Amino acid sequence: MAALPAGALLVLGSSNPVRDVDRYAVPRSGLTVLANRGVAGIDGTLSTAIGAALAHQGAGGGPAFALMGDLTFLHDLQGLLVGDGEPVPDLTVVVPDNDGGGIFAQLEPGRAEHAAGYRRVFGTPHGRDLVTLARAMGWAATAVHDPAQLAGALALGGPRVVVVRGDQQAEADLATQLRDAAHAALA
Repeated sequence: MAALPAGALLVLGSSNPVRDVDRYAVPRSGLTVLANRGVAGIDGTLSTAIGAALAHQGAGGGPAFALMGDLTFLHDLQGLLVGDGEPVPDLTVVVPDNDGGGIFAQLEPGRAEHAAGYRRVFGTPHGRDLVTLARAMGWAATAVHDPAQLAGALALGGPRVVVVRGDQQAEADLATQLRDAAHAALA
């Protein structure tokens, strides 16, 4: 969040993005943060981000950003289809891509006793190239691999999709380390 300019809008997807921002981001002024929870939790997030960005910028606000997981992105992929002649927002969509439902690796289904069926039932691997899909919808898209590349991509403006490759188990391990460190610091 620190890399986002003053006057920006940030739309958070359900699942890990909203939880991670709530847990780890440093509060700051000059940033409007919204979240949407559909019936399934993840439905309509891209469409919400596009509509919110258009409203924000129509009222004189700055650039817009959205942070959503890969399954959230895929669930509303058609939201990237903006009709000919329709306004297109300055929106950068950041998609952590861990090939599925990474939040479940941090919850009960991710425990060792559920390992046999975890990947298929909860990990829900999609095996899709999100950069290619975004480009097929007419958006600029790129994959980044480190914080410097992410910062550079955020500065380019939208409409753009930025895919950040990840690993479900590594993310779950990091979340555990951060949680344990927080508990130790508060003990």
